[in-house]
Amino acid sequence: MRTRRIILWVISLGFGVVGTVGTILIFGSDFDRFWTNFLFKGDLPLLLLVGFGSLAFIWLDLILQTQYLRR
Repeated sequence: MRTRRIILWVISLGFGVVGTVGTILIFGSDFDRFWTNFLFKGDLPLLLLVGFGSLAFIWLDLILQTQYLRR
């Protein structure tokens, strides 16, 4: 169980980072402009990271049956 939970956290974090970087690159922005020119003044990349990571976390919890999110 511990191994599956470690895998869950690592893959979720990795998916969040890749999703955030991919979103920034797809919209043709660079990291300096993305961090400073938006409404949240730098919180938008963190929001993207949490969103993509949460999406991966929910599905991987179901697939790996780590039971963080009990039914």
